[in-house]
Amino acid sequence: MVTAAPARSAWALMKSGPFSRLWKAGLVSSTGDWVAILATLSLAETLAGGGGIVLALTSRLVPGLFFAAIGGVIADRLPRKQVMIICELGRAALVVSLAFVQTIAALVVVNLLLEALTLVFQPAKEASVPTLVQRNELVRANSLSLSSAYGTFPLGAAIFLAIAPLGDNVTLWGLLPGTQEGVAFLLDALTYLASAAFILTLPPLVYHTMGRTRSGKRNPMAPLRDIWEGIVFVATQRRVRVVVLAMMVALAGGGIIVVLGKPFAKDVLDAGTVGFPALLTAFGTGAGLGIVVVTIFGPRIVHKDIFFSLALLVTGGSLASAAFVKTIFGGVGWVFAMGYGAGSAYVLGFAHLHEQVEDELRGRTFAALFSVMRIGLLTSMMVALPAADLADGWLPGLLGTGARVVLLAGGGLMLVSGVLAVWSTRRSLIELGHGGVRPELAAAAEAFRKHRKAISGLEETAEVELGSENGVAK
Repeated sequence: MVTAAPARSAWALMKSGPFSRLWKAGLVSSTGDWVAILATLSLAETLAGGGGIVLALTSRLVPGLFFAAIGGVIADRLPRKQVMIICELGRAALVVSLAFVQTIAALVVVNLLLEALTLVFQPAKEASVPTLVQRNELVRANSLSLSSAYGTFPLGAAIFLAIAPLGDNVTLWGLLPGTQEGVAFLLDALTYLASAAFILTLPPLVYHTMGRTRSGKRNPMAPLRDIWEGIVFVATQRRVRVVVLAMMVALAGGGIIVVLGKPFAKDVLDAGTVGFPALLTAFGTGAGLGIVVVTIFGPRIVHKDIFFSLALLVTGGSLASAAFVKTIFGGVGWVFAMGYGAGSAYVLGFAHLHEQVEDELRGRTFAALFSVMRIGLLTSMMVALPAADLADGWLPGLLGTGARVVLLAGGGLMLVSGVLAVWSTRRSLIELGHGGVRPELAAAAEAFRKHRKAISGLEETAEVELGSENGVAK
């Protein structure tokens, strides 16, 4: 009997090895991302006021609705290491061009292109993680990746504030326009280049070419078939589908907090200008604690889908409870609990998908995840404020405020998703203690492989028969 090697600590994963290099690449580029996002919002407000900010945010979310599936296919069918390097170099070039943008339309176009490259980079990066760590290290690896992606926001904000006063004096001999945004974009470009350098040191990453050719020739229908296979896999595999949809709902809840947090804290809880930062700090602190706890106990969690479902219930219940608070202290407490549940659910959801999805479908699965998460976030951010205005005065008493109604509705939707997710794990609950790879998921991936082989075989046979007939005719 072969026993698995003991899981390395989070520090060991960060310190050395291939995953360490991928993590450092994400840490550097994520820090630059936050600097560039703040600079983009500042530039958008300068160019077009409040409407410019909305356009800038929308242009970062919309591409996920249309381009994510293609990004997943690229991540599954091309060498992932090279794909990530090309994306980082492309993003470096595009973000530098933002320093010279003078219209909101040009800013939106560059943002769209940046996001398109991001939608290729993210699935390739996430699909590579299980090839760089052991199975029992996936939870810790995902916790570290999540920390580098979102935990760097305070660092990015601090860097932006620090370099802002230097903008007028830094022109690089006339190459930059001499604005605070220009310096920020240049810094972000350098982080992308540093990320590409880290990725360049990675070992070759596995990718699959099956089904790409037909009788020695490139099959032009293969990419479309790849997209369809990814859609079918996510839609038909219950344990994958539930996690993907539940994470979409969870991110939508986060969007509600971002949009309604300020008016809720200021106008409903009478917390003044410090209320909204307090809520955001509580959410971030809770999420960080959830990530730390899951990182510590993650290797002991066999049925990650069960604990993911429970974390989703905590998230939804906390958001719904926040609708009934009367003080900022109560709001901070429930939002902290919401962040704890959201951080835990995010890490467990990613780890569950990493474990259960075959490598050749992993890129498309994560592309679908990023796509629906963007749908949830964009929808909640667009609907929350109008819905709050519409719901004002509908209900008596404490719920007469529209913001409270929307918070309650959002929390209720997340609770329903959590209940459905728990129900989907009923077999795991019954068979608790019998862990391992889900046989139905491995069987589904094997069925896809056999299907492609059968299609390729039929096409080759048809071409041989056609060639023979032509030879006889001659």
